[in-house]
Amino acid sequence: MVSTVTGTEKPNGKGNGGFLDQPIAGDRGTLKDVLRLAIFMLAVSAVTTAAVFINWTPGETVLQAGDIAQETYKAEGDVSYVSDLRTEEARREAGSDVNNIVKSYDPEVREDALGDLGSFLSSATEVRESSAPEAEKIEIVQSALPALTDEESALLVQISPNSWTEIRTQAQRLVDETMSNELQSDGVEAARLGLDREVSSFLTTTQQDLAVAIASAFVRPNVFIDDEATQSTRQAAIDAVEPVTVSVKAGQAIVRDGDAITERDIEALEALGLLRSQLDSDESFGVAAMMVVLTVALTAYLFLFGEAVWRNRQLILVAIVVLGPVIAARVLLPQPDIQYMLPIAASAMLLAILVNIQFATVVAVFIALYAGVITGLSLELTLLYFIAGLTGAVVIHRADRTIDFVWSGIAVAVATFAVGLSISLISGGFDGATAGRILIETALSGALAASITFLSFSVLGSIFGILTNLQLHELAHPRQPLLQRLAQEAPGTYHHSIIVSNLAEAAAAAVDADPLFARVAVLYHDIGKMEHPTFFIENQANIGNVHDGLDPHVSAQIIIDHTRDGVRMAKKQRLPQSIVDVIAQHHGTTRVEFFYRKAMQANEDVDPADFTYPGPKPQTREAAIIMLADSVEAAVRSMAQSGKLFENAADGDRKSESERLVEFVHGIIRARVDAGQLDECRLTFSDLKVIETSFIQILEGIYHPRLEYPERVPDRRQDEPAVAEPAAAPSAN
Repeated sequence: MVSTVTGTEKPNGKGNGGFLDQPIAGDRGTLKDVLRLAIFMLAVSAVTTAAVFINWTPGETVLQAGDIAQETYKAEGDVSYVSDLRTEEARREAGSDVNNIVKSYDPEVREDALGDLGSFLSSATEVRESSAPEAEKIEIVQSALPALTDEESALLVQISPNSWTEIRTQAQRLVDETMSNELQSDGVEAARLGLDREVSSFLTTTQQDLAVAIASAFVRPNVFIDDEATQSTRQAAIDAVEPVTVSVKAGQAIVRDGDAITERDIEALEALGLLRSQLDSDESFGVAAMMVVLTVALTAYLFLFGEAVWRNRQLILVAIVVLGPVIAARVLLPQPDIQYMLPIAASAMLLAILVNIQFATVVAVFIALYAGVITGLSLELTLLYFIAGLTGAVVIHRADRTIDFVWSGIAVAVATFAVGLSISLISGGFDGATAGRILIETALSGALAASITFLSFSVLGSIFGILTNLQLHELAHPRQPLLQRLAQEAPGTYHHSIIVSNLAEAAAAAVDADPLFARVAVLYHDIGKMEHPTFFIENQANIGNVHDGLDPHVSAQIIIDHTRDGVRMAKKQRLPQSIVDVIAQHHGTTRVEFFYRKAMQANEDVDPADFTYPGPKPQTREAAIIMLADSVEAAVRSMAQSGKLFENAADGDRKSESERLVEFVHGIIRARVDAGQLDECRLTFSDLKVIETSFIQILEGIYHPRLEYPERVPDRRQDEPAVAEPAAAPSAN
């Protein structure tokens, strides 16, 4: 089965088994991958937030409440200012005054309390007069009025009817008189304690205690705070407070050296123009929050759609190209004269060259938004920076010549000039001088963006292991040392590589892989054969097969070693790592079948590992395409040279010949799939069908059957009679 594992994962798809390499979030990656992305988000958030809070203006002091003053600050003149802090404190004091609390008496509470008491007394009387056992009566009374103790409940049941009548009367009187007065919640307990003084002295002590116990349970507050009226009163008191004005005389010390700085000191120093404190600004906090929101959104985009970027070092590249313009914008954009000149487009242009145009476009949006936030949510500048970045990325993303950088700079200049001119027309400030200024600034912007991109893309590409189109074109030049050696020392291999490069390039283009990389990587994939060129059949013209006299194990090892030799030679010549990977992966873990079978015939006890390439299997789509192209070309060429490719095709039947080629190519690709060689790349079965079709179209033009031409009729002698010559045979395709 063809897998969908990305090329950056381990061959087994699980990492090295460590805790941080455990897969999480489905196929999204390991914990280490997600931690890397989280660190990116925190780092970018921290830098962009710091860019907002750091004081970039020379000559201003930045202090915070709690700092120790390093000098004495004095007023330079008589100044009066409105103190927001003091005004707010005065308003808080006015609002918290207890005199603002509005209370209201509720007479219905007394009626409710008397009603509840009457209900209890009636129930208690019924219980006393019932025939239930005494213990059950006590339990019923206790449940009806839990405030009574066990002794008081027993006394209520056992007391005589006359005494009970006296107690009922006293309890009702006590509640009625107590609840007739205004009673707040904080005075309820005191009122209950005062019932002992109000109870009738004509009752016995036992009767008094029981009457007080019953009445206490029904005493409750009847005065409540009117929330609405209280709030209205408080607001009126707050509104009545006038702003507090503070006057400072010239020479008066605001803060002395060594003093702890307070919030009031900060306010005074700001009012006097002696410092700028960015931390007490709601605007700064809002801008910082927007920076964090943008960073979270950018990180989410990377997680969902930029997997190939955040799983490797390219995440650092993204951080650099995002933070660079943000910091530059924070330093330079407060100066309006250079807002159109800022070469923010360079970031999108670099990503277009080093990653891809789609990713560069999205990041250009975020960079423009970052800059827009820094410029005070300027929609005009946000649009200008986005259009500049998008234009530069579109023009430069397929750059393969130096002149392309010039054209990209011109495109950025034209685009930003058009947007700047439109902004000027909309604002109504357009004139000839303004147009000239915009033209100069946008021209400088385009020139700077192109220059920065040209000077840095190669360095960044080298640091982060990214191949650019320009580098690939340089590597494909026939005068490259390794290619020159390959053409001279192993011409058959060189010719084979040229054909395979055509196959791989066409197939990669057909499945939206990287055709240029595929073509260039193929040119180097067999450079290891230069160590022993005559041991490979394509280089054995007129010398016979040198393997005929060798042990199969030795022959297989020489064949297998060409991948190791190729990797060593490539690293020595400092070829890009992605090409080195293709050299190592283009045979995967396949077996040198011919020599393996030869060894089996000579000795049944054969270790298959001795005849197997070390791998790894192809990790990328391009590496897999190169493996298939290499296998198909070698096998088809071998079959064609032996005459077996079309041996079963009907004579002259081009349809059967094509079907034979299709069947043969399909079988080779199918064998690689069945062997699991494509399990670790992102080719799908649909891709394989397209690749197969692409291969066949090219191979039909190279290895189609040839017609046998009749032998040439010798020129007749002058003394021989003329004989009609046969018609010329049709030319073969």
